[in-house]
Amino acid sequence: MLAEPQKYIRAAGLIFVLTFLCAPVSRGAVVVFDRVTTVGTPVYLKVLTKGLLFSQGGRRVEIYLDQKKLKQILTGGDGYGYLKYTPLRAGFKRIEARADGDNASGLMLVMDKRDQAIVIEVEGAFQTSFLSKEEREAGRKAVETLKADYQIIYLSRYLGAGLLKRWLEKENFPESALLPWQGPEMLAALQAKGVKLHAMIASPALLSAAADHIERRYTFEETEDGQKVKDWDEILKLLK
Repeated sequence: MLAEPQKYIRAAGLIFVLTFLCAPVSRGAVVVFDRVTTVGTPVYLKVLTKGLLFSQGGRRVEIYLDQKKLKQILTGGDGYGYLKYTPLRAGFKRIEARADGDNASGLMLVMDKRDQAIVIEVEGAFQTSFLSKEEREAGRKAVETLKADYQIIYLSRYLGAGLLKRWLEKENFPESALLPWQGPEMLAALQAKGVKLHAMIASPALLSAAADHIERRYTFEETEDGQKVKDWDEILKLLK
């Protein structure tokens, strides 16, 4: 397992690399958060309105789902706005928010309650992929293979979700919802929505935090709270 100083150096390195690999970060005045739920289970669509530097509340935002307008909402004093929605069919739905000429989009993954999901921490699972084309291609092909049998839920830990989503798109990884890591409580919240969490591929710290929620936990680093694997081929053998 990496020592603490090395972890911080690695995280700083990822920020540096991704900043130059991806398109410039937009200072969009609206942010849409990806969501995950199951058929028939309500979920709150979440948006954030921003000024030049800080959140800006009290703005009217029109929410669209797959280009169909749902409702206009008003963001609170903290800039956040919510709209409750109950999906009736499984699949991906595109969320769009429009406010005074500004717009942004996100993705909602609606799972069938029989489906199982594999949770992948982008920084932890693909840390060598940011600099190695060979490792990147191996990871991409493995996720494509897993997606045939499982739903994929990406997690961001150190880096912003927007930056990581641009990198995943640029490198042609399978599209899916990307959620910011908010501790084991977020895993419990997903399970409360009926999401079956079959396995996790992540850094040792996240595997430890997920011990009470996910039985199959894999990492490419030394760990005491999961299983260390050699490469993506070993993961495929374990999960296929």
